Amino acid sequence: MADSPTSKRPPHSVRSPTFAALGQTGFRRFYIGQGISLVGSWLQAAAVRWLVFDQTGSEFMLGVVEVASLLPGIFVGLYAGALADRVRPLRMILLMECCQMGLAFVLAALVGFNVVHIWQMAMILALARICVTFELPSRQVLFFELVGPEILSNAIALNSGLFNGTRVLGPALAGVCLSLFGATGCFALNGVSFMAAIAAVLSIKLTPRPRPHHHEAFGLSVILGGLRFLGEDRRLLIQFLLVAFFGVIGMGYEAMMPAYAARVVQTGVRGYAVLLACGGIGATAGALVVASLGGLRRKERLTLLGMVIFGAALAGAALLPIWLPPGGARSLKLASGATCLLFAGFGAVLFYSSAMTRIQTTVPNHLRGRIMGIWMIVYSGSVPLGALWTGKAAESWGVAPVMAFSASICVVTALILLASKALERPHPAVPGIVAG
Repeated sequence: MADSPTSKRPPHSVRSPTFAALGQTGFRRFYIGQGISLVGSWLQAAAVRWLVFDQTGSEFMLGVVEVASLLPGIFVGLYAGALADRVRPLRMILLMECCQMGLAFVLAALVGFNVVHIWQMAMILALARICVTFELPSRQVLFFELVGPEILSNAIALNSGLFNGTRVLGPALAGVCLSLFGATGCFALNGVSFMAAIAAVLSIKLTPRPRPHHHEAFGLSVILGGLRFLGEDRRLLIQFLLVAFFGVIGMGYEAMMPAYAARVVQTGVRGYAVLLACGGIGATAGALVVASLGGLRRKERLTLLGMVIFGAALAGAALLPIWLPPGGARSLKLASGATCLLFAGFGAVLFYSSAMTRIQTTVPNHLRGRIMGIWMIVYSGSVPLGALWTGKAAESWGVAPVMAFSASICVVTALILLASKALERPHPAVPGIVAG
């Protein structure tokens, strides 16, 4: 039988509501294929950052490469979202996965022949980000078609858990692969990993469903439909603004991890892998918490709680290693930094996953792709800006002070929003909004 969210409820073999969406065969296949592919993606991301820092020794260049790997989503996000509302999601996902596989092999070849330059890596990462920007809105549309509205929030949270859970394996493999095979091996393995995702997509057979009839031509008015919807929904708009704020102020620390490992924790490539893996463990736990709370209505409180946890933990990661006695064991610095980053990862994903779930369960189905295109613009614009200013400031003030400053701003902002209940205030009903 073809996979269909309306054909049956998840079978009883999936006993825990935390994993309810995995009861759908199509979603389960996609989940496994994506999991293998994401391990390769995190492996490549860790290797790129380490390679850039090893070649340049510059925190600012880490920020520049982070910009290249995320910012292009701004320029195609609206178009990608509008296209996702009109094309079959499996076709778009398949095409973008194939393109990303090719780019990974090109990067492996350039590094393997020792002809790679920073600008070449930046260009390849930029092209890969464009592919991801076209794929992600279609992926969210696919989730709805695979599992239906009843367990959509669970599917979103599980996907977030997968995304962050693979951060544990990817960086851990990066530490081993960088030591044994160099960056070339990391990039080649990423290319191979896309084959699992491609095979999973090809194995999914969706029941043909009538596509909505589009009365308007595919023009500017259609592309901007998601922005018009946000202009009419104040609470949803605040959610997007908060996501942008968090990306700019808080998430720039991720690009600084090689510098943090070398200058603050005073460790090498294996310690760097441990730091990234611990952040992934915490992030996975945060996503599973959101998945288990699928029926909780007030997810705006979870987003703010996530900011508080993230900020407190990031401040600890910045300050604890340098407060330890100078003669103390480096393993103690690594342990304290890794533990704090675990909680920072938990808080960050509690924030992002709760915000994503809140948005996805609020928007009408015919605008789902366009709203997710805006999400890609907000994320693709805010995180690189955060990486850029963080890298520049870290060169002048140091990595630890900048991390502590970012952490304090996040905590203070979250506490002010919690006290003011700005995200909880009612707003006028907008036709077509699904209660969340």
